[in-house]
Amino acid sequence: MIPEEVLPTAPDARSFEEFFAEVWPTAYRLAVFFTQDASAGEEIAQDVLARMYRDWGRAERPEAYLRTALVNAANSWHSRQRTAERKLRLLAGPVTADLGAPELSDAIAALPFRQRAVVVLRYFADLSEAEIAEALGCRPGTVKSLASRALERLAKEIPR
Repeated sequence: MIPEEVLPTAPDARSFEEFFAEVWPTAYRLAVFFTQDASAGEEIAQDVLARMYRDWGRAERPEAYLRTALVNAANSWHSRQRTAERKLRLLAGPVTADLGAPELSDAIAALPFRQRAVVVLRYFADLSEAEIAEALGCRPGTVKSLASRALERLAKEIPR
């Protein structure tokens, strides 16, 4: 019989505090990339993690659940932003996050949300097509198509 301290710990065995400390920096950055707004990104990451806290231990793969929840929350945020901009033209434009390369950041921000999500998840979070498909709720072929269109559009926008 193997002593308990030698057995590998399942992801669910981590405390939420350990999980939070481990994933917060990445969750925050992903949400900022998705929204191009630092305060909205922080709020989205906090809201998603707060919901996960309430149901801690239910998700089999908490990191995958977190990514999917961040994508969905950011997509909802964009929908609300579009609605607000349509209804109230007096709203100021979204504040862009300072991500280092303004041309690249602006070009990524101009992409449609799903294309932006694929670029961020692939090149920032270094996820596979299957993981991106799971996070976006689509097929891997759709991820390839979105990535192809996004990269084609970025190639036109970013000077060499």
